[in-house]
Amino acid sequence: MSLDEATISNNGTSSDFTLLEGLYQLAVTGHTDDWEFERLNNAVYERLLSSYNSVDMGIHAMANPQSLMD
Repeated sequence: MSLDEATISNNGTSSDFTLLEGLYQLAVTGHTDDWEFERLNNAVYERLLSSYNSVDMGIHAMANPQSLMD
């Protein structure tokens, strides 16, 4: 399986589903050593990291509302 080059290179506009589906298909077919898998894996990881970082900041602010006033 090969994803469209524009979809992979422009991760900002790719849907989460498209990235995860591509990563899944490459893993199922055993193509985990390919550059395409590494690129998709990095894109998914970056999105997860940015999502969890924003959640962590919200939790921190809720746990310590005084920090918002400083």
